[in-house]
Amino acid sequence: QVYRVHWLRAKALRDRWKEEMTLVQLEMDWTCHYFSWRATQWGDRMRESLEKRLPGHACYSGRQSQMYSLLAQDAQAAFQDLQSVSIETGDE
Repeated sequence: QVYRVHWLRAKALRDRWKEEMTLVQLEMDWTCHYFSWRATQWGDRMRESLEKRLPGHACYSGRQSQMYSLLAQDAQAAFQDLQSVSIETGDE
């Protein structure tokens, strides 16, 4: 009886960690997609500013687009290393 309770607690702990790993991996993907989306959004604003002949606005928008592109690249590089390290869990 005691072994069964211990096994159930250990299984519940493992299941919680497995769920946490899934959530963290999804959050890493969401972060990368968000930065890419923002870079695209600022790039579109830069093109609109150039069409309207607003060089100051275009410069600012271009810088923001570049910043978000670099954030996306950095996040992808950092998360690539983390995603390759996964905890092996076997279902029992």
